[in-house]
Amino acid sequence: GRQKRFSGVGYTALRGANQILNASAVIAGLMALHQRLPVSAQDIRNGFALVELPGRFQVLPGQPTVILDVAHNPHAASTLGQGLDKMGYYPYTYAVFGAMADKDIAGVIKPLLNSVDFWYCSDLPTPRAASAKHISDKLEELGVAVKNGEDGGVECFSDPASAYQKALSKAGEGDRIVVFGSFYTVAGVMAYRNNQAH
Repeated sequence: GRQKRFSGVGYTALRGANQILNASAVIAGLMALHQRLPVSAQDIRNGFALVELPGRFQVLPGQPTVILDVAHNPHAASTLGQGLDKMGYYPYTYAVFGAMADKDIAGVIKPLLNSVDFWYCSDLPTPRAASAKHISDKLEELGVAVKNGEDGGVECFSDPASAYQKALSKAGEGDRIVVFGSFYTVAGVMAYRNNQAH
């Protein structure tokens, strides 16, 4: 900050290089408000260590690895793609993807083309959503082979839960599933997982 330098502040509990930039912005904001809202260095350390942001490169425990991310614009998708690249080797990556019709769907898909092996496109429970078929057509335009068989590279589903179920049935323990796009996509999969846990 302008007045103070913090030592011993660890990385945030959130993954991704952009979170370091976000953390520095938080500190700058706290310093600007310090007269009215005093926050100690220890409080900042604790906040960074304990922060949670569900649905932003949220890696769930267990196997296969499941990543939830509400990336729904090209910039966020690029950040997601970089995060996936830094995760190490996975034999196969399955994407569960649904998006709003007014979004730059091709721009969101492009940064993930080299990371994803199987695309499971989902309809979403809102009239604003792009259909799974529309997303599938975009993938085809971008050169992803669309096969309508059991082992297709792109498949369409009526909701995120059924797309996620298919990904789970196909993924091996060492694989990963990335659920991204609209908040509805991530929420649909989270609701399904919560129902399975009870």
